[in-house]
Amino acid sequence: MPLYVRTLLVTGPPDEVAVAAREHREHLRDLRARGKLRVAGEFENGEGFLEIFEAEDLLEAQSIGGASPLVAEGLGTWMLREWSELEFD
Repeated sequence: MPLYVRTLLVTGPPDEVAVAAREHREHLRDLRARGKLRVAGEFENGEGFLEIFEAEDLLEAQSIGGASPLVAEGLGTWMLREWSELEFD
């Protein structure tokens, strides 16, 4: 199954972002429970998140990418790229 990287940068006011960031973490827990999320991390100082997840195709990846409360509430910008893990001998 293809892998995708979502980079999400927080752009909203801190008081609004705090609630949406907690909801975003719940969104990530849901992706993990569904077997979609490979790895996720948060940038220092609450600047945003980076996640690698599985999706059937670009359409599903875009749906997952836009489902974050930070995105849905207009508190962050995001970029999505298909990603391939390098194989080393």
